Amino acid sequence: MSLQTFPLILKDTYMVTPTVRHFTFARADGASFSFIPGQFITIHFEYGGQLLRRSYSVATIPSQNETIEFAASYVKDGPGSEFLFQLALGGALEASGPFGRLILRDETPARYILVATGTGVTPYRAMLSEISRRFACQPSLEVLLLLGVRTQEELLYGDDFIAFANNHPQFHFMPCYSRELTGELKSFEHRGHVQASFDGLNLNPQQDIVYLCGNPNMIDEAFEKLRTLGFDTQNIRREKYISPNTKSATT
Repeated sequence: MSLQTFPLILKDTYMVTPTVRHFTFARADGASFSFIPGQFITIHFEYGGQLLRRSYSVATIPSQNETIEFAASYVKDGPGSEFLFQLALGGALEASGPFGRLILRDETPARYILVATGTGVTPYRAMLSEISRRFACQPSLEVLLLLGVRTQEELLYGDDFIAFANNHPQFHFMPCYSRELTGELKSFEHRGHVQASFDGLNLNPQQDIVYLCGNPNMIDEAFEKLRTLGFDTQNIRREKYISPNTKSATT
């Protein structure tokens, strides 16, 4: 059975960091697009005489509109990013989806720990409306978002997460910078890799649920550390970005 695709038209695009571009598409057939925050789509395109596929997490905040938004890092000679970064407004492509199981399930933990590196944070941006709804239903719920990037200028969607944290006391945003910084850090910023921050979080394997998305090395290290702390695998949800444009299966 052939995979069913739908047509997309590029409506807007802009750089969100020096190396990451945000894309906003609409369905060219006028149909609506439904997805569960945390899922991804796969784009189908021709590049260098080959038909290729690349997958990107949906970054759309559902309450905003029915567009399909995602972020892509630029990788020199990477077919997916080369194609997208050269696509002009009004340009078309085919897509399929949504896919993926990195979603907020029907459960009531004491705390969600959302961990990401780079563009792995995009599914968490899409979750903000659902997180707000859950805060209203479960006032005791806390959500901590750890985003690992190299420097402050690479803080992807940082303004969105800072604004959300300012409006929701139960939400805590914690950027972690892996490169040496010369300036002063703000109160919510930290130095080091995200997985190195676990020791200061008072993690509770019985009450916390951890999501991991992004660089596979980070995910593997974080997963092993969480397991040594007593976390059951069902309370660790993972989605690896095997390359800048490719995903692995989620668990």
